[in-house]
Amino acid sequence: MTNKYLENFKIAGPIILSLAGQSIVQIADSVMVGRTGAVPLAGVSFAGAIIMNVMVIGLGLTIGLTPIAGMHWARNEFRRVSGYFQNSLSVNLIFSLLLVVLLFAIAPLMPYLGQPDEVTSIVYSYYVMVSLSLIPMMIFLTGKQFLESVGNTHISMYITLLTNVVNIILNYLFIYGKMGFPAMGIDGAGLATLISRLLMPLILFIAINRKVGYRRFVKMFRIAHFSNKEHIHLIKIGLPISGQMVIEFFSLSAITFMMGWMGTKSLAANQIVQTMINFTFMIANGVAAASTILVSHSTGMGDIPGARARGFAGIRLSTIVMGTAALLFLFFGEEIATLFTTDKEVIAIAVKIFYVVAVFEIFDGLQVTALGALRGLTDTKRPMFIAIFSYLFISLPVAYIGGFVLNLGEAGLMSGFAFGLLVAATLFIRRFSALTK
Repeated sequence: MTNKYLENFKIAGPIILSLAGQSIVQIADSVMVGRTGAVPLAGVSFAGAIIMNVMVIGLGLTIGLTPIAGMHWARNEFRRVSGYFQNSLSVNLIFSLLLVVLLFAIAPLMPYLGQPDEVTSIVYSYYVMVSLSLIPMMIFLTGKQFLESVGNTHISMYITLLTNVVNIILNYLFIYGKMGFPAMGIDGAGLATLISRLLMPLILFIAINRKVGYRRFVKMFRIAHFSNKEHIHLIKIGLPISGQMVIEFFSLSAITFMMGWMGTKSLAANQIVQTMINFTFMIANGVAAASTILVSHSTGMGDIPGARARGFAGIRLSTIVMGTAALLFLFFGEEIATLFTTDKEVIAIAVKIFYVVAVFEIFDGLQVTALGALRGLTDTKRPMFIAIFSYLFISLPVAYIGGFVLNLGEAGLMSGFAFGLLVAATLFIRRFSALTK
C-alpha cells in the first residue's frame, strides 16, 4: 500500500506545482493589486468570480481527455490516443471561442449584480483581457491533459512556473508603472495575465515537437482523423465534469456576491480568503488528477482492485495535505491576510472567515480527490447530479441562513459552503467504493 501513496505522489507532485503555479497568478494579482487599495482588490474578486464560473466549463472539457486517452495508452493503442488528442484540440478551441462570446455578453450586466458602484466602475478592461486569455489557456490545458494521460506531468509544470515568473514581472511593470510603463493598476494585472497565457500553448507545443516520443502523436494528425464520434465522446465525458465544476464554482461565487451585499470590506476580505482557498484546492486537485491518471490506467488494463487501491490512496493522501493547510489557516490567518492588505478591518474579517475555512479544507480535499478517482472510471454524469444537490440545494440555502437569518455574517456564509462540501465528499466516496467493489 505504501507504494500506492508514493506512486500517487510521484505523479501528483508536478501536477500540484503546475496547478498551484496557476493559482500563484491569482495570488500575485491579488497581492499586487491589493497594495493599490481595497476597491481594486474587490474588483479582482468580483470579475474573477464571473470569469471562473464560465472558465470552468472549458476546464472540465479539457479534463475529459485524460481518462479516455489514459485508457488507450494503457492498452498501447497509440493511434487512438493521437486521434482523441487531435479531436480534443478542435473541440476545446471551438468551445473557448463560444465561452469568450458568452463572457462578453455578460459584461453589460455587471452593474446590475448588486455590487458597490466603485467596484463595478473599474473592472471592465480587466474583465475583457482575462476573458480573452481563456482561448490560449484552453489550448494549453488540452496539451497538458494529453501529456498527463500518457504519464508526463513535468513539461506543463515547467511551462506554468516559467510563465508565472513572466506574469509576476509584468504585473510589477504594468500595475505600478515601472521602467517607463504607465501605472495601469487593475488593468495592468489583466494585461499581464493575457500575455503570460498567450505564451503557454506556444511553449508547450514547441516542447512537444522537440521530443520524439510525443511528436509522433502530432505527426499522426490527419484531416481524415477528425471524427464526429470522438468529438461527441469527448463532450459526453467532459461536459458533466464541466457541469459539476460550474455548480461548485457557482455556489462559491454566489457566496462571493452575498459577501458584496455586506460591503466592499467584506468583498475584499473574501478575495484574500478565496485566493488562499484556490491555492490549497489546486494542491488537492493535483492529487485528484494523479488519481484520475492512475485509476484510468488500471481501468484500461481491467484491474478494478488496483483502481480501487489507487483511488483510496489518493483520498488518504489528500486528507493529510489539506489537514496541514487547515492548521496553517487556523493559526496564521492574520499573518496571511496581512500579506494582501494593510486595511485592519479587511484583515479582521478575513481572519474570521479563515476559522471556517480551516474546518472545510479537509472536506474539500476529500470531495475533489474522490471525484478525480471517479473520473478515472469515466464516471462523470452521476457526480454532476451529486454536485447539483450538494452545492445548490445544500450550500446556498445554508449559507444564506447562516449569513443573514442567523446574522453570523461572513463566517456564516462560508459555513454553508463547508456543509455542502461535506455532503459532496460523503456521496462521492460512497459512489467510488460501490463502483470498485
